[in-house]
Amino acid sequence: MKVQTKYGDAVVLAQCPLLTSTERLEWLTEVHESFGGEEIRHPLRDAPRQVLKFEYTAFKKTLGDMFHMLWAHMSDLWAIPLKQISLAVPDTDGDFILFDTANLATHLFVGGYALIETSAEQHVVEITDIGRYVIIQEEIRDPDTDEIIQELETEYQDGFRISKEINVLDAKISPLRICELTDDINLTVRNKMVNYGIEFHVLAEDSPNYEAIAPVQYQGFDFYSIPLLLDGTSLGMRLHKQQTRVDGDVGGFKTYSHWKKPRYEKKLNSFIFSKQHYLDYYQFLYRRSGRYREFWQPLFEKHLNVLNTGFVGTVLNIDTKFIVEADRKHVAVKKIDGTWSAHEITQKTANYFTVSPAINLQRNQIKSICYLGLYRFDSDHIEFQFLGVGRARTSVQTVEINT
Repeated sequence: MKVQTKYGDAVVLAQCPLLTSTERLEWLTEVHESFGGEEIRHPLRDAPRQVLKFEYTAFKKTLGDMFHMLWAHMSDLWAIPLKQISLAVPDTDGDFILFDTANLATHLFVGGYALIETSAEQHVVEITDIGRYVIIQEEIRDPDTDEIIQELETEYQDGFRISKEINVLDAKISPLRICELTDDINLTVRNKMVNYGIEFHVLAEDSPNYEAIAPVQYQGFDFYSIPLLLDGTSLGMRLHKQQTRVDGDVGGFKTYSHWKKPRYEKKLNSFIFSKQHYLDYYQFLYRRSGRYREFWQPLFEKHLNVLNTGFVGTVLNIDTKFIVEADRKHVAVKKIDGTWSAHEITQKTANYFTVSPAINLQRNQIKSICYLGLYRFDSDHIEFQFLGVGRARTSVQTVEINT
């Protein structure tokens, strides 16, 4: 079907398979690096570009209608629902949907569009406002003295005010993005099967300008404890150095580096296991803004063997069988209850670390202690590979910029 939007008429592509589909967010960061390896970074986009890609595979006859639709509307605008976070809505009769809007600002926002559908009908609506006040008690005045006998009482209701009245039961709502086709459409025909690969660019005007909530802070930077997931049975890591090589191919050669030490790079793999997890991960991505904003992350692969017994305060007794990295200045402590704390190393000897603030825990309350590194993304492009509704995986290279 075709709907009218403030950007012009758009063709609604309601059937968007999630298996093998992807969503890519593209920030743009300018990174200035000094000879010593220090960085100054500038964000060049207020909001990321969003790219949606879908793979359709079915019998030729089934995809015939879609072929004709694509043929007729390749240069038109498209309205693409984000089915990965389609959510159930209460039964609605009117222009207001009762809803908990607290963590949906990146997807359902004032001025944006949504697809509300049941098994029998579909409605494309624009979100015109968030929340409303309803009267729960009318004001009553004395007709003779005009004195207020009963106060007016109102109550705030959270939800979406929409551009038209609807009457739906057992419906779902999906954010709707207004897009343009990015490129040509590739078709692969095998016997009786046809495969389409279709990629859409979301209009910049239809992307939200969203300020993510700041998480736990440590020394002025965000602190996260996202676990490291393997790629199969391994995890790729790399020590990278800046190197300039002078070689005339006729004699010897010279190399030199502007960095005092190499940078430590590794992949941050994540598996999204629910719609709420997907929304929470979006907050993490918006907070990072691609390569722009750094964050603390425990070095899970660099645990310290702490020999303390009993109460642990400001002094850690370190097993000297393990290499103590002289340049590292921070450690992270994971408690038995799963929470973390960060501490600065203020003094080092061959066997002992003095940390601040004090840990102040019994040894049996500590699950592990490891070094803590300051990281940023090493890419402005982050891609979700969807595995079904509310399930996806994503991988982004990170680089340690400070210790």
